[in-house]
Amino acid sequence: MNDQLIPVFKGTISNEPVLLCNARDLHDFLGVGKVFAGWIKARITEYGFVENQDYIAIFQNRKIGHGRGKTEYHLTLDTAKELAMVERNDKGRQVRRYFIECEKQLHQQSSTVLAPHRECLPKMVYHHQSK
Repeated sequence: MNDQLIPVFKGTISNEPVLLCNARDLHDFLGVGKVFAGWIKARITEYGFVENQDYIAIFQNRKIGHGRGKTEYHLTLDTAKELAMVERNDKGRQVRRYFIECEKQLHQQSSTVLAPHRECLPKMVYHHQSK
């Protein structure tokens, strides 16, 4: 994930660790010809994305432009992949493959970390159950 098309970062949604990306970064990369706020709100409604499941919305109260704050949307990679696919362009396909690769690398890292402890896990479960 060194050559990031779109920055991916670890976060939590509903107390679960997930990989996320910023919807503004996705919007910029895809070259969407619509204003960001209108685009993301329309896509959320059109595709039935659920807050605190598919994305989190973070309102930033700092004043910009005409005295309004702005909302950042952090998307799960599944949500970002779906948004990329519905744009139906080469960049959408490119970013979808990129997100899939990010997930593969995360799973490989998780497997590497857990591998030395795999033989201990059944013993730990048995020990815990026998208490």
